[in-house]
Amino acid sequence: MSLWQLDRDELAAILRVVADLGTARTVDDFARVAMEGLAELIPCIDVSYNEMNLGAGRVRWLVSPAKDVDLLAGYASVFERSMDQNPLVAHFARTGDTRSLMWSDFATLDEIRRTTLHREMFRHLGVDSQMAVTLPAPAGVVVGFAVNGDAAGFVERDRAVMNTLRPHLAHAYQAAMLRAELRAELPADLDPDAAGPAGRVVGALADADGVVGAVTGGAADLAGQTGIELAEGAPLPPAIRPGLRAAAAGYDPDTPAVRSTPSRISDEAEGVTTWHVPGPVAPHLVVVERGVDRAAGRLRDAGLSPRQVEVALRLSEGGTNAAIAARLGIAEGTVRKHLERIYRALDVTDRASAIVRIRGW
Repeated sequence: MSLWQLDRDELAAILRVVADLGTARTVDDFARVAMEGLAELIPCIDVSYNEMNLGAGRVRWLVSPAKDVDLLAGYASVFERSMDQNPLVAHFARTGDTRSLMWSDFATLDEIRRTTLHREMFRHLGVDSQMAVTLPAPAGVVVGFAVNGDAAGFVERDRAVMNTLRPHLAHAYQAAMLRAELRAELPADLDPDAAGPAGRVVGALADADGVVGAVTGGAADLAGQTGIELAEGAPLPPAIRPGLRAAAAGYDPDTPAVRSTPSRISDEAEGVTTWHVPGPVAPHLVVVERGVDRAAGRLRDAGLSPRQVEVALRLSEGGTNAAIAARLGIAEGTVRKHLERIYRALDVTDRASAIVRIRGW
């Protein structure tokens, strides 16, 4: 694969797409903006955003220009049972390669046309060439964009465009994913008087230098009650920012792109603790929990380790073993072992009793 030098006009066009990506607030918004941008930059039939779980044989996709919903639904089953015949999907799943690659890097057009996947799907869509790039995703899952073309295929200039855009796609994708997590896991309307021992939770997205890009609701209340101010476009408070910068600098970029184990970046003070949840690309998630001191302290006094305290607090919020494992970045079997120790320390024999005991603190 040769290197291709993009000219100033091409780079300017790529930067316009990057700027548009910054407006995306959800994953689907991100996918739509990215697909439209790729279609403008690279001559093609269409562009698709794909989330593929090869082990489960499941796929979710969006296409631009939009196709008939029933048509896509009919082809979904074909793709789900034959996606491993796509040489790009097979390569990305096996290697984790992030470069922009084409069908022609792995097979001739005649070889592609002999596959069930092409005969039953791509042939009917007029697709005889494909170029794709992947985004950060858990093991066993392939997430990315595919640019589909006719028999003329793609040229090295097209590959250079996609490779230049890829890190910006990864950044915007991670930002959209984290915003979704903020909305799902850190509800803005959580009533602090009705909350469990973790109290009100406020989340922020910050870059590696500690500048806030987005924040959930409840930030004003947090500032008024604790003095911790989180605002878009402003740096994190001095008590938090150094910890975030150190945690971000120490994060291994080769770590798989799944929710990582949170690390504490500020000491508990006046009932507030701050955590950093790293990602392979910025922004990073900063979680501020208020009202944790009493329950956490009593759990420690019961002889639990710091990790067991974290499991107990997540348990008290109603988390399942799977949710706790995902939140803390540990295996479900490890969660079960921690729960056995927690039950013994609290002198209870079941999950419900443990939750009642912890919430009572």
